[in-house]
Amino acid sequence: MHELRYIQEQLQKYLLHAENDIEQYIVETKKVSTQARLAIYANAYFSRLLDALADNYPVLQKHIGEEEFAKLGHDYINRYPSTYRSIRWFGDYLSYFIQENSRYVDFPHLAELAQFEWTMTLVFDAAEDAILQLTDMQNISPQQWPNMKFRIHPSVHILTLSWNVVAIWQAILDDQIPGGPLQTMPVSWVLWRKELVNQFYSLSEDEAWAMDAMLKGLTFAEICEGLSQWTNVEATPLRAASLLKSWISAGMIADVVLK
Repeated sequence: MHELRYIQEQLQKYLLHAENDIEQYIVETKKVSTQARLAIYANAYFSRLLDALADNYPVLQKHIGEEEFAKLGHDYINRYPSTYRSIRWFGDYLSYFIQENSRYVDFPHLAELAQFEWTMTLVFDAAEDAILQLTDMQNISPQQWPNMKFRIHPSVHILTLSWNVVAIWQAILDDQIPGGPLQTMPVSWVLWRKELVNQFYSLSEDEAWAMDAMLKGLTFAEICEGLSQWTNVEATPLRAASLLKSWISAGMIADVVLK
């Protein structure tokens, strides 16, 4: 058993670091040498990882082209070898890798495009949970509203993007030619899943603040108080209630938590 583990470790070292100690354990044939058999396995291993990256980042692959994506993938595999039992999670650092890679210093929007695509996979794969209904709010008395907190559906994610990557992503997904990358003021986006379909939209400044406050566990009263930065005090409860209604209708909230 210990020898098997040792052999497995040597094979891993060959794949990740090109160390050749594994060769003594590989049986060659008249037609295929030890080195050729190992190379076949290594090529299959790296090809499968590249396929996994392409599955998670199909729009990025189309945007930069298969050849450039293969170069990106090869460099990424060397920098961040797979450490997960499930290949599904391979590629989770691609956005950071692009950001730190001098090869893409003139294309900063690519990191955000990768970040958006990866987040979309997280949204789709998020756990199932209850969905709060508007009718459920009828069971909460007016006296309880100020102390309400909210449990967000697991699929909800918020991103802040400074490039028009959502427009680029949508155009490529629709087989259209995307416009060039444009840097904008930072814009917050909410992404979530409703009835097995990913949804997303950009947030106004006050809604972005309110949603972040909700995620941090602030009460409804505290959210109302914070929204007074954008509207007068008398109008903030109505604005907060309007936002809450839209979030519930969209299926973003799992439950109300009362103190």
